[in-house]
Amino acid sequence: MIARMTEEGWEDLVDRFADGDVSRGHMFGCQGLRTGRRFFAIRWDGHLVLKLPPARLTALVEAGDGTPFEPMEGRPMNGWVVLGGSADPAPLVEQAREFVAAQPA
Repeated sequence: MIARMTEEGWEDLVDRFADGDVSRGHMFGCQGLRTGRRFFAIRWDGHLVLKLPPARLTALVEAGDGTPFEPMEGRPMNGWVVLGGSADPAPLVEQAREFVAAQPA
């Protein structure tokens, strides 16, 4: 089941994570969080979408806590997952931030 990310919930995440190297920006016309110039979280069509390590993404999908992100139907975006309802978003957002920050430039 895919959970909705309310505007209030999104703003809470932004308040918690936007500092130092993390800033707010726009990706695909949506609000997002980025470290440097790379995005790790966006609010897409009322859902939280994260860029996660492959093993973590696969585990979430297999557990039913996420679905691969397809900004256009039938065209999944590599490394991105739409977060499901039973997953706690804060630790996953932190994991996404760390994963993207560790990627070479």
